[in-house]
Amino acid sequence: MPTAGWSDSRPDPAIFRDAVARRRGGAPASRSGSGQLSGASRRLTLAAILSSSLGVGLIFGFQPPLIAIALSRTGSSALAIGAVTAASLVAVILCGPLYPRLIGHLGLKRSVVIGISTGALVLAFMPAASGAGPWMCFRFVTGCVLGLSWIGSEIWLNTVSGDAERGTVMGIYGTVFSVGIIGGPVLLEFTGTEGWLPFVVGAVCLMATLVPVLMLKGPATDAGARAPLVDLVRAVRIAPIVMLAAVVAGLVESADLALLPLYGLHAGMQERAALFLVTVFMAGNVVLQMPIGLLADRFGRRTLLAGCAVASALGPLLLPVCLDTPVWLGLLLFLWGGTLYAFYSQGIALLGEQFPAAELAAANTVFVMVYCAGGVIGPSLGGFAMDHWPQAGLLAILSGAPLLMLVGLAVRAARARAACRSTT
Repeated sequence: MPTAGWSDSRPDPAIFRDAVARRRGGAPASRSGSGQLSGASRRLTLAAILSSSLGVGLIFGFQPPLIAIALSRTGSSALAIGAVTAASLVAVILCGPLYPRLIGHLGLKRSVVIGISTGALVLAFMPAASGAGPWMCFRFVTGCVLGLSWIGSEIWLNTVSGDAERGTVMGIYGTVFSVGIIGGPVLLEFTGTEGWLPFVVGAVCLMATLVPVLMLKGPATDAGARAPLVDLVRAVRIAPIVMLAAVVAGLVESADLALLPLYGLHAGMQERAALFLVTVFMAGNVVLQMPIGLLADRFGRRTLLAGCAVASALGPLLLPVCLDTPVWLGLLLFLWGGTLYAFYSQGIALLGEQFPAAELAAANTVFVMVYCAGGVIGPSLGGFAMDHWPQAGLLAILSGAPLLMLVGLAVRAARARAACRSTT
């Protein structure tokens, strides 16, 4: 893997030369790639990284409902439960400036291994000190270590995947991660939510997803990035549209998962039907990521993001019209869920396209930080909108955020055309 560091705080002219070269039909000068791996080694490495990503998704889908049910059983307030649940996202945001240096020091493989194994250990011993206070601390530590694995695995995927297949690989990654999230509640159906059993089983399953990474042979993978805080800010300056995609993905996804059932109840749906809204929404997330990735590789990631922004903006607006027609409602939620998560999966692919491998740690860290920030803001902003505009407040937030993304893409395209004209 490339090991060059981030040399200074000035914008890298190669990025802009690459953009002009791409518009003129040439090849980029430098990108993260997989040139050092043979075809078989590359496939095995990708499979191992995706396995660990399944584990990170599993813990994000498994731990929050388990904690919510267990704490409600002891009489904890909804506010306390929400604070405990949000602690892991807050941890990722606060630890963000540390991740590039840690990943650069440890290397990608060790970052993934340490993150997942420590997270599994914390999960297994959570019942030893139950209650909102201790579990908030546990969730914070879990967020810190799983953030290391989360960012490390995405950098690793971007480094191993080639430019021609990056969208497809990230689409598969989005599918695998979503399967893990959905698998969390399913696992609770078998373990229950009482005693040590669910925590220990969850920890064992998490460690099982790490086995393929541990079996990888060869030298340690070096991320080659030890970026100071100023370089995190620089990553936002270089790729504002990519970071906007992360904010929109985090905000809308978290608001949907938290508030769609509540919206359904307010619209007169039964509780089971209201909860099913999220199930269908997540099913689209799982199924459509690979087709979207294939289309992105063929037609361009920004073009696909613009199409997904249009679909994600229309989804909330059409929701009231489809509520009374189950077939149309299911189709709408399925397409909406799939196109929305493309902001995240194809945003990660754009990072690999726009940043050299040596700069991916800082760029990917900022991407995850702003995604988590959107995830913290989304339910609160959506809930505020529902309180003050019950019929349409949530829908306005869910539609307005993708529209903002569409505006950003249009502004970027206009500036790119102007820059292209000025260079010819």
